[in-house]
Amino acid sequence: MPMIDIKYDDAKVKDEEIIILSRAIQEIVSGVTHIEDVFVYADSPRIKIKIAPIEVFIQMSAYKIADVDKLIQEIKLRLSEWKSKSGFPHLINLTLIPMNWKIEIGI
Repeated sequence: MPMIDIKYDDAKVKDEEIIILSRAIQEIVSGVTHIEDVFVYADSPRIKIKIAPIEVFIQMSAYKIADVDKLIQEIKLRLSEWKSKSGFPHLINLTLIPMNWKIEIGI
């Protein structure tokens, strides 16, 4: 299951805008990966030094990624299309992090 973590500067970006972005990026990643269980966490750090307005970190099991470059390009393309259609004004930094993790759910 991919997990998306969004960090943003609340002095530059409104919470409502991040909620809209969170829903969009969840749908984009789910659509590109064909995985329904995609979770999004978003917050604005209390301490911020020289940060970008929006950072999106996508963590995903490495074994589920056939081609990391192709995957990030597809996500980038769909995110760019969404930004254009929706009029979302903020720049977004996108990071894809392949993870070698073991997950135990519902303990």
